[in-house]
Amino acid sequence: MKGAERKDDLEPGGAWAQSIELSFRFLFIVVFVLGIGWAVSNCREVPPDSRAIVLRFGTVVREAKAGLLVVLPRPFEQVIVLPSSDRQIELKVDTLRGGGGGAISSDPRRNTGVLLTGDMSVVRFDATLFYQITDASAYVLSSEHVAPALARLLLASAVTITAKRDLDTILVARPERNASSDAARIGREGLRTDLVAEMNRRLADLGRHGAELGVRVSRVDLVPSIPAEAKTAFDSVLHALQVAETAIAQARTQAETMKQGADQERDRILTNAQAAAQERVTEAQTRTAAIMALSQGVPGLSGDMLSRQLYQEQIAKILGRANKVFTTDGTSGARLIVPAGARQ
Repeated sequence: MKGAERKDDLEPGGAWAQSIELSFRFLFIVVFVLGIGWAVSNCREVPPDSRAIVLRFGTVVREAKAGLLVVLPRPFEQVIVLPSSDRQIELKVDTLRGGGGGAISSDPRRNTGVLLTGDMSVVRFDATLFYQITDASAYVLSSEHVAPALARLLLASAVTITAKRDLDTILVARPERNASSDAARIGREGLRTDLVAEMNRRLADLGRHGAELGVRVSRVDLVPSIPAEAKTAFDSVLHALQVAETAIAQARTQAETMKQGADQERDRILTNAQAAAQERVTEAQTRTAAIMALSQGVPGLSGDMLSRQLYQEQIAKILGRANKVFTTDGTSGARLIVPAGARQ
């Protein structure tokens, strides 16, 4: 009886046959749905600020802009979404930092970030690079090498640009020179522009030699600094300059104070001298007024009488100051010696 029942189940229209048929139908539906999903699995929407590169068996076949992108499923075609040409991609470059931790190392391999300036000084850069994708196909083919290549180009360009400049056109290291130097200020403002231009020139050279990276540098943010040893020396020099400037300012203040005091003393002496001179002139004019009047023949004065009077007034003063007085008579030859004490 059981064997008969099993035989009946395996016959067309039996229970087992119906179950197998339903299973195959279900598997066919599942495979069909999976096939449709696989067929449309590579279709996607490209964002507005992006673009897509379609690769067919590793070869770039086309570039698609923003919108719906319909491509063949993998492994036939592969889609790589890239930023649009106007988007800037940031790249932090550690090559210029070196491995010395801010100080110059005894190992030359750790001093890759120490650059020599045109005036034989040393400087470091902390750099952040911004670039744009100009050729998406070339960028996709060399995407693994873009970041290392840009880092090496930045280092080579920084070496070239730094060697053409002195330290004051890179950073404010000596304020006493930069206070009135427009050339140094203009040089610092043009440092980043010159570095971007040098990097783009080197990228163009790579393209001409068949090594196109498909990118263009748009901006470089630099933070220049001085190594620890040099910074200590510059700080010492700056401190010495500040001390010297303070001493100079104090000396100038003291000199100005002394000058003002000397000017005041000179004005006082000059004023006193002028007053004393005027007083002596007035006194002399008073003492010689009678003689001047006699010599000028002032009306109302008798010449002989006035002369005798003046002679008698003045001769007594003159003889009173003499130690000895000798008087002679021109006709008889008699002489008289009168001691000064006798006159007093």
